[in-house]
Amino acid sequence: MDFLFIHGNYPAQFRHLASLLGQEQQHRVVFLTARQDAANEPVPGIETRTFACHRSPHPETHHYLTATEDAVLQGQAVIKEVHNLIEEGLRPRVVVTHSGVGVGLFIKDLLPNALHVGYFEWFFRPATAKHLLKNFDLDNQLRIGLRNLVILHELENCDLGVVPTHWQKSQFPNTYQQKLSVIFDGIDTNFFHPCPTGLSLEEKDLAIANRESGETFHLTAGNKIISYATRGMEPLRGFPEFLRALPTLLKEDPMLQVVIAGADRRAYSYDAPSHNGSWKEHLLDELGEFAGRERILFTGLLNYTDYRALLWRSNLHCYFTHPYVTSWSLFEAAACGAKLAVSRNPATDGIAEDESVTWLNLDSEQSLSPILRKALQDKNHPAAQIKPGFELSRSLQLWEQLLNQGLRSS
Repeated sequence: MDFLFIHGNYPAQFRHLASLLGQEQQHRVVFLTARQDAANEPVPGIETRTFACHRSPHPETHHYLTATEDAVLQGQAVIKEVHNLIEEGLRPRVVVTHSGVGVGLFIKDLLPNALHVGYFEWFFRPATAKHLLKNFDLDNQLRIGLRNLVILHELENCDLGVVPTHWQKSQFPNTYQQKLSVIFDGIDTNFFHPCPTGLSLEEKDLAIANRESGETFHLTAGNKIISYATRGMEPLRGFPEFLRALPTLLKEDPMLQVVIAGADRRAYSYDAPSHNGSWKEHLLDELGEFAGRERILFTGLLNYTDYRALLWRSNLHCYFTHPYVTSWSLFEAAACGAKLAVSRNPATDGIAEDESVTWLNLDSEQSLSPILRKALQDKNHPAAQIKPGFELSRSLQLWEQLLNQGLRSS
């Protein structure tokens, strides 16, 4: 059977499912992506092909519809390449798309008999969209609301929909609730697991390295470590609140090191008002010189082995976010049994056992330093306990059930 996965990124959320299917001798799996270097990251069982838009949205397009035009352009680019694949002999029985950005817009027009499963991450609501923009005025509210046009079209035209969490599903209109199945992406608990008994990383120096530059950072034996990991340093993920809480903590404890693993970029929200949009540089300039500033280590992105070692070594790992798509990093940290401090909101509820986490409120910024200080000083702070159901094995099992059900019905 031929399977076609379509995603702007690669391999992204489809890595494990596509690879599992592709390693079955009777299946052929093709992954169509906008990532032009996808072939440089081979995944067992997956053939890669790429698509590219022939142009960008016109500057004259009404700004409410720029995202819609971009989605149409992506949909056109996808269909052109899917047509080429069909001409070459591919006969997709199942198509899985990362929906909401246009790549699945026209699948049913070209492949009306294929089972089309849309993977949906988000539906825009004013209560949560306000965290993505600096000024959430009426103009921006109307513009963001129209981003749902593409999402609704893809949701209407797919056969089945998948969404990662119940919280994300709750954002979608009631009309489509029955069409959406909750299947989390899955955490590989064979890799992300609590630190093995007898391995005490706190008693030895630990070196971790930037996965791109190779620059090495040293965590000193006996020091307390507070960590923060993110794809982008930005307001949506509580980066300003986290950084502003540090001067007090570093001044009070000369043995405290702070490790910030992530890229100096924004993935979702708006630019900083200075320093070419960098929130890292803007906030460091805002805070000025303070005792212990040199003990803040910006490591950049880490490879998975170093990232896991950091979670095991950290005395307190912070996951801050405003209500939006929940990062894999929270699930990974909980699976590793990290000592967690987490901002509480609907996006973070229901992932770890309540009593195993220090909860805080990002809207009460003055309370953050005292809460973090207390958690760091608590020698009996529990290890986080991830709730059941987020394991990769469970995810793949649910996907198998959904696909079999869809194939029987189509």
